[in-house]
Amino acid sequence: MRCLCYNLYEFGKNVQSMRKRLKLTQHDVSNLTGVSVETLRRIENGRVIPKHETLDLLSPILKEDLNQLLLTYRIDNYYKFKRVINSIESKLYIDEFSTLSIELDELKILLNDNLSKYFSNLLKQFILMVEAIILNKKHYNPNEAMNKLTEALKMTTPKFALSNYKSFVYNSIELRILMNMALVMQNMETVDKALEIMRFCLKTVEAEDSTYPEICYNIAHTYHKLNIHEKALKFSNLGTENYAKHKNYNGISLLYFRKGIAEYFLNHDCFMDSLNKSIVLCEVFKQFKLKDIIIDNCRSFYGIEL
Repeated sequence: MRCLCYNLYEFGKNVQSMRKRLKLTQHDVSNLTGVSVETLRRIENGRVIPKHETLDLLSPILKEDLNQLLLTYRIDNYYKFKRVINSIESKLYIDEFSTLSIELDELKILLNDNLSKYFSNLLKQFILMVEAIILNKKHYNPNEAMNKLTEALKMTTPKFALSNYKSFVYNSIELRILMNMALVMQNMETVDKALEIMRFCLKTVEAEDSTYPEICYNIAHTYHKLNIHEKALKFSNLGTENYAKHKNYNGISLLYFRKGIAEYFLNHDCFMDSLNKSIVLCEVFKQFKLKDIIIDNCRSFYGIEL
């Protein structure tokens, strides 16, 4: 179920309507099911794909099979969308920003299909995010990139501002946008604020979300650039532990690379094990360009032969 995409906003509103029709508060439902009020709030606000087990607990109280209901909110064309997103992520892993316009055009073509408002907004948010990445990484225009990312977040969180970003509950794409805002800030010499936002994203994101290890990597990389290698290792380990627990493969090769480099600077004997694991994972996932980049970086910057 979790590999699909759903109109979570409309599903959540339906769940909320059922609860209110039964004259139940969120606290009532929480007490009856053991599902936390925060989880119920996130479901009703369309901020999370609910777990099968959670919907099983809620269904008897709300008097409807919510797992079956969720399927009716499934979004068509999602697999094509996911393929484009995977391609974008693969390029971001190896800093290949010059050709992102290809995927950007594919996302814009998808907008021409007959889409639900929810999926249309999701596409527009991704388009704005990719445009921001290109502006920041290819054209070195962080201010305009930040404007694009702010516009993307305001599509679903109209009152959003960096001054009050902690006031809102975010879904997966919104957290990804917020994380990219933090990355842009690093080019605007506001690293402390960037780290604060990324750590907020990590605290907020669901552990099963594919964004979780990506946030870990970006925090670890930021600490590496600040020469704070204990913290770089801490967040690299969080990402690799998430991989082991949830089989979340997003960026795992880079996480082991970052882990190995942190261990190298901290004089840990196991650093070669982590770096070699990074290379093996690149081969497993056919990330041959990334493998070459890791080998070259180890040789050029650290004098490490893999």
